[in-house]
Amino acid sequence: MKVIFVTREGSQLSGARVRCHGFARQLNTYGIETEIFSFADNLGAKYAEEESQMSWITKLKYNLAAFKRLIKTGEKDIFFLQRLNYHALAPFLISWPGKRKFIFDCDDWNIRENPVYRFGFYPSSKMEYLTRKLAGYSNVCIAASGFLNEYLSQFNKLVYYLPTGVDTQIFSPKAKDKNTSEIIFSWIGTAYHPEMGENLRFILDVFLALADRNNNIFLSLAGKGKYFNEVISGLDIFKYKDRVINEGWISPEQIPVYLSKIDIGLLPLIQNTKFNLAKSPTKLFEYMAMAKPTVSSNIGEAARIIQDNKNGFLANNKEEFIVKMNRLIADSVLRQQLGIQARKTVEENYSLSVLGKQLYEIIRTV
Repeated sequence: MKVIFVTREGSQLSGARVRCHGFARQLNTYGIETEIFSFADNLGAKYAEEESQMSWITKLKYNLAAFKRLIKTGEKDIFFLQRLNYHALAPFLISWPGKRKFIFDCDDWNIRENPVYRFGFYPSSKMEYLTRKLAGYSNVCIAASGFLNEYLSQFNKLVYYLPTGVDTQIFSPKAKDKNTSEIIFSWIGTAYHPEMGENLRFILDVFLALADRNNNIFLSLAGKGKYFNEVISGLDIFKYKDRVINEGWISPEQIPVYLSKIDIGLLPLIQNTKFNLAKSPTKLFEYMAMAKPTVSSNIGEAARIIQDNKNGFLANNKEEFIVKMNRLIADSVLRQQLGIQARKTVEENYSLSVLGKQLYEIIRTV
């Protein structure tokens, strides 16, 4: 038996990097053979922001190519589908009806915000309809957040909560080699949607208020995407542009090095949307694994993971972000204490070794 992880993303993005490659390594330690089949890495399909450039005909061609490869796998092998999108067609057809075991792994809300069924049966979101059907078809569903766990449980009795987590051996605290009087806040991620641009502008507004009072703070922005570039291009007129550092895109291999040089992580999610409620916050786990205190919006998974004033800070609005970030600026001991507790939280609950064991037990039920 082999577990075949099927993803449309390249290994540079967290969905494939953690929930496919990371989970696969953990299953290997339990003697389970694994394979990663990426439409991006194996077939050359576009992914992330460039995926929109592909037509449906192109996507069907990639599914045909995937079908020809995946059909050759063993009948006892298990398909682990990472997210629902166009790449689901090939593994679904091969496994249907019940010819192969099928796991549906959902770590994001890629459905319209408020889908409805017109006349009681016609869906306003085809993706929501397909999600329901695929969840019901799967032998097991895996949900990366409490919100998704509750949602998928409507359609399948076997739904397991398994957050994204972090490899605590790769992401491990390191001593800082810098002027300790400087304090660096960090935001890292991708900004492919306008809401993410709003989050970045929110952080700039908060930083502006704090920089007026503190001349030793800096803001490091690391990422890519259309809306990331828009925010960066607007820094020319930002009052403290000299204290905003544009790191650009950082490869996954270099993220631990980058995080070792910052002091405080930021996770602004200012919209109360299903997308934000459903997300499993990869960057939060990585901040915490590096023993960095994080100030996060009090929404979704972050509110499950962070215990306010114990292993990080939760903030409900701009004013609370300013107050709690200011506390961390003023108190180096507090920064250290929260960082230590953050690392402990991750080691005990969200490390890939802990989650890998849970996934192994799930695989055994299948």
